[in-house]
Amino acid sequence: MRELLSPAASTSNSTTQRPGSSATTSQHSEDSSLLKNVDCGTLEQSYDSTLEREFEVHDIGNLVEVGDLEPAFSFRKLLRFAGPGFAMSIAYLDPGNICSDLHCGAVAEYKLIWLLFLTHALGLYVQTLSARIGIVTGQNLAQHCHQQYRRSVRIPLWLICELAIIGSDIQESIGTAIALYLLFGVQIWAGILVAALLSYVILGIQRFGARKVEALFIAMIAIMCACFGVEVFMSSPDVREITKGLFIPRIPASATVQAVGIVGAVIMPHNLFLHSALVGTRRIKRAAHVRQASIREANFYTTLESAVALLFSFAINATIMIVFADIYSRGKAAKSVQLAEQHLPGLVEAAELLRGAFGDIGPLLWAIGLLSSGQSSTATGTMAGQYLMEGMMRLRVSPWLRLFISRSTSLVPTMLVGVLFTAHLDQFDEWLNVLQSLALPFALIPTLKLAQSSHVMSEFAVGSRWRAFGWLAAAVIIALNVYLLLPLIVDLASYGVVAACAAFVSLGMYLLFVYILIASKVE
Repeated sequence: MRELLSPAASTSNSTTQRPGSSATTSQHSEDSSLLKNVDCGTLEQSYDSTLEREFEVHDIGNLVEVGDLEPAFSFRKLLRFAGPGFAMSIAYLDPGNICSDLHCGAVAEYKLIWLLFLTHALGLYVQTLSARIGIVTGQNLAQHCHQQYRRSVRIPLWLICELAIIGSDIQESIGTAIALYLLFGVQIWAGILVAALLSYVILGIQRFGARKVEALFIAMIAIMCACFGVEVFMSSPDVREITKGLFIPRIPASATVQAVGIVGAVIMPHNLFLHSALVGTRRIKRAAHVRQASIREANFYTTLESAVALLFSFAINATIMIVFADIYSRGKAAKSVQLAEQHLPGLVEAAELLRGAFGDIGPLLWAIGLLSSGQSSTATGTMAGQYLMEGMMRLRVSPWLRLFISRSTSLVPTMLVGVLFTAHLDQFDEWLNVLQSLALPFALIPTLKLAQSSHVMSEFAVGSRWRAFGWLAAAVIIALNVYLLLPLIVDLASYGVVAACAAFVSLGMYLLFVYILIASKVE
C-alpha cells in the first residue's frame, strides 16, 4: 500500500506531460531557467483550473480539497473522498429495485440473495471503471462519448441513454407519489408534481457546495437503513435459509423472469455517466511530480468508498427481499392480501402485506423508506441527465435552465403514466426494468473501451484479466437481453408478416448498434 501511494514511486515511472509544454529542443534550457523562478503551487493551480473548465463542475459548488498525499491509509482522507460513491449507490436503491426485491422475495423467497450480491459486485466493477475514467482524464464519460463518436452514432446513443433516464425517472417519481399516497392520501398525479418540486429543492442545494447535497443523500440512505432494518428484526427471518440463499447459487424455475430482472433493476446505465462526473468534485494534485501518485491515491479511496456504499445498498436490498421472503414462507400473506399465483404485489399492496404481518407500524416504515428512495433517486437521475445532455450534446445553457429542461423531459411521460395507467403501474415497472437492461450495453461498452485504452488512460488502463472479465459481463448482459426479446418477437410474429418483419428488423438494429459501438476505435 505504501509503495502504491508513495510519491517517489510515481515520479520514477511518470511520463505524462502537462498540456502546453514546450515541444522544441532549442527552448528547453530557457524554459527550465524560467521554471526555477516560478512557484510550483501556482503552476498546479493553473493546471487544476484548466481541468475544472474541462470537467464543468462549477455548477455543483466549489471543488472539495482532499489534501496532500498520505504515505499510508488515512481514514480522514477517506472521509474527504466520501460522497460521490454514496450518491451513485442511490440508483441501486430506487423504487424499481425495491419492487424487484419484493417480487424476488415473494416468488423465490431467500434463493436469489446470491444473485443480488453478484449484481452489486458487477456494479462495483463497472462503477469503478467509470469513476477512474473521470479521475484519470479529468473528463466525464459523456464528454468522452462526444469526442470519440461521430454525430451519426452520438445522437442515437444520447437518445437511448436519455430514454433510459426517462424510464428510471418514471419509476422513481411514481415511487415517491405512492409513498405520499400511503402517508397522506395524496393522489398519484399530485404526488408526481410534489416529487418534481422536491427534486428542484434538493438539487438547489448544489449551489451551497457538493458536500451539502452529498450529506443529504447519505442521510436518506440512513433513513432507508433504519426503516427497512427495523422490519427485518420484526420479521425474525430464518438465518439458516438466508445463509443458504447467499452462498448456494440456485434459480427456481418460477423465478427466471425475476432473476433476469435483477440485473436490469440494479445496474442503471445513467449511473455510469453520473459517477464519472461526480468524482470531478474532488481536487487532486496534478502537478507533474505528484500526478501519478495522486491519481493512484484517488483511485484507491474512490474504489474503497464505492465498495462501502454498495455494501450498504446490498444490505438494504437484501433486507427487503428477506422481509417478503419471510412473509410468504410463513404464510403471513394470507392474513392480509390474497394474491393469485399470476399476480405479484406492487408497492401499495406491499404496504398491506406489511400491515397484516406487523400492524400499522409496517406500512408506515415502508412508506418513509420508499419516500427517501424515490426522492433521492429522482434527484440523482436528474443530475445524470444534466451531465449527459451537457457532455454528450455540448448544450451550453445556465445550470437552472438545463435542470428545467432535463427535469421537464421526464415529467411529461411520468404524468401520463400516473394519470392514464394508474391501475397498471406494476406492469409498467417490470417493462421499465427491461428497458434499463436493454440500454445498459450502450453505457457499458463505451466505459469498457475507454477504460482499456492506453491512449485515454495511459498507464492507468485496465489490465488484460479485468478487461476480459468486463467483456464477458457485457456479453452475458447482451445475451440476457436477446433472451428477453425473443418471446416478445415471437408474440409479435403471430400478428402477421409485417409485424414479424418489424420485430426482427428492430432486433437486428439493436445488435447492429451494439456492434458499431464495439467496433469503434478509441483514440
